[in-house]
Amino acid sequence: MDASCDLHEPATQRFHPFHSQLYLGDGRAVYCGPLQHLEAHVYGAPVLHVGIYKPFKMMLGDGVWRSYRIAVVPPGLRHALDVAGGVHGKLFMDVESLSASAFRQRFPYRKGVVGRFRDAEIVELFHWIFEENPRQPEVEARLDRLLPAEHGATVDPRIAQILALIRNEPDRNYSQGELGEALGLSPSRVLHLFSSEIGVPYRRYRMWKRLWLATELLHANDNMTMAAMECGFADASHYSHAFRDTFGVNPAPVFRKIERFERLV
Repeated sequence: MDASCDLHEPATQRFHPFHSQLYLGDGRAVYCGPLQHLEAHVYGAPVLHVGIYKPFKMMLGDGVWRSYRIAVVPPGLRHALDVAGGVHGKLFMDVESLSASAFRQRFPYRKGVVGRFRDAEIVELFHWIFEENPRQPEVEARLDRLLPAEHGATVDPRIAQILALIRNEPDRNYSQGELGEALGLSPSRVLHLFSSEIGVPYRRYRMWKRLWLATELLHANDNMTMAAMECGFADASHYSHAFRDTFGVNPAPVFRKIERFERLV
């Protein structure tokens, strides 16, 4: 969306103390908070990045740092971030979200390419979240207005079956042979179809979904090791390694610093 808008840093930033917020919705999540540097990492779903008050820098495989104010990183693209202590916003959009189609219409992206956008409404949304520190239902309502839900199928029904298996049994490692047998396809065809539909290989997405579900459990029980193991990680070390590879930072300091952590119920 290439809308004309004023994206200059407002003077009011200094009146809002740094804090971190994480809202877990139904297939989508919002993060706001101060960041410095995130080492190279790769998501299993598209993520909208917003420099809430000023641009941030991103580096891809070519080693060049580029400046962005709003960008979408597609799933499967390894990148590093330098926010230089600024306040950063992220909107994570899982393929199973009812807003996934609206997200892609508003922020069209291609595999392997960072999308650069100008969108005054999105910047204003993140200003409001960070500055007003709203409750989860208010955030969800604002997102629904910007990214309306669509209840039709967004992926191949066969891939939807695999997504359901991952979601309902995150601790089970279905082999490609088992997936092929369940869908009546060859193992290689299943993996090709999955990667084509979701944008990342089956194992990458399974890891992504396990991290997502572990975060939901962490909200409920505040026990990182228990949440990790219930979602298929061998131990806390396995979980931390996967989290760092996916988000560019270790999980413990992230969750310690989050001052508002809410999950849609």
